[in-house]
Amino acid sequence: MRQIKTGFMFIELLLVLAIIMFIAFKVFKLYFKKPSFNKETQRAISEQGIDTASYKSIIDSTKRKLQDIQGQHMEELRNITNQ
Repeated sequence: MRQIKTGFMFIELLLVLAIIMFIAFKVFKLYFKKPSFNKETQRAISEQGIDTASYKSIIDSTKRKLQDIQGQHMEELRNITNQ
């Protein structure tokens, strides 16, 4: 009588690992690539002072810009309440 194997074969594990690595490669490639905008959007973003080198830099510079705006609003509110 033949014995039934349990678990995965080595080739199956390699195949799953290859699929996971392929998906990770595509995700990282998309995340770190330089974003492409049309000229109007590029001009509007650069007028705002937002760095467009990568998606991460867009997020970081947008956060800084929003924090600056929030700080200005808080300062205006303090000035209004002190009057």
